[in-house]
Amino acid sequence: MNLREILTSQLLETVPENAKNFVIVDVPDHPNVGDSAIFLGEYEFIRNHYPNATVNIVDYRSYSVGQYYLLERADCIFFHGGGNFGDLWMRHQNIRLAVMEQFSHKILIQFPQSIHFDTKEVLEKTKTVIKKCKSFTFFARDVVSQKFAIDNFECDVKLTPDMAFCMNKIQRKSSKLDIFCLLRVDKERLFDNSENIKNELLANNLSFSIEDWVIESAPIKTKFNRLLCKLIKRFPSLNFLFQPMYERLRLLYAKDNVARGIGLLSKGELVITDRLHAFILSTLLEINNFVFDSRGGKVGNFYNTWSKGFKNSHLVKEVSDIDLESISSNRR
Repeated sequence: MNLREILTSQLLETVPENAKNFVIVDVPDHPNVGDSAIFLGEYEFIRNHYPNATVNIVDYRSYSVGQYYLLERADCIFFHGGGNFGDLWMRHQNIRLAVMEQFSHKILIQFPQSIHFDTKEVLEKTKTVIKKCKSFTFFARDVVSQKFAIDNFECDVKLTPDMAFCMNKIQRKSSKLDIFCLLRVDKERLFDNSENIKNELLANNLSFSIEDWVIESAPIKTKFNRLLCKLIKRFPSLNFLFQPMYERLRLLYAKDNVARGIGLLSKGELVITDRLHAFILSTLLEINNFVFDSRGGKVGNFYNTWSKGFKNSHLVKEVSDIDLESISSNRR
């Protein structure tokens, strides 16, 4: 059974039969390609299996009185997956907990997440909120997160891969370089390997580029999105006008973002990264890749849970673990 089949079978067992109204909470509004890939996988899963369903979205900027009716009428409320369940990114945890508290009587499903808590306070609050939910299912995307959820949360816990595997098929573009390095510049970076990697690539006479994909590439869409979120909050009685525009814009933003990510990763014959979704997308695009772990261990945990059999992907700890000499020899 492939990863997409594991995902869909587990989710279909959990979603209530004959569900027609869905809400996805905490959809991304930022240029991180990984979150956009997850969102497209979530959206396309629902569209492929519930083609006649209504799919609405809510995020931390828009969540307000004007959107409450969407959540109240929902047969199932999903929470966006990823790696922000915990206290590393509190704006996402806060919107998640707020919706869970207010709509604890609904069927709630957390799309696959990795878990990381540094503070006992946030963990205890999360435990309390989950305990009060009538029906909450947590999908963990690695065995470490699965064990943590089972040990700490009073809810159903299931193990599945990342929702990006539910995206419709993607294709790589032609390469221009020997190596493309996509390396984190944010607080989830475990080590700054960029200088060591750069020196090794230069020493092996390989063409390369080192970038990250969290640079905003659609400022007009972003500004319009923020305007719509303000209007949704300020004029709740007019949400029937704003919501469709807001949802179309957010879906278009995600599609553009993933296309940008595919273009970046396709630059190299080989990808070196410490981002989970650069590794996942490279794998889906059949690009050879080497991946370092990130803070919190979500890359390594996911790789060790699902990816040991991926012939094109390799988890490494040191730059010296990447066989650059053979790559250079093959190029010559």
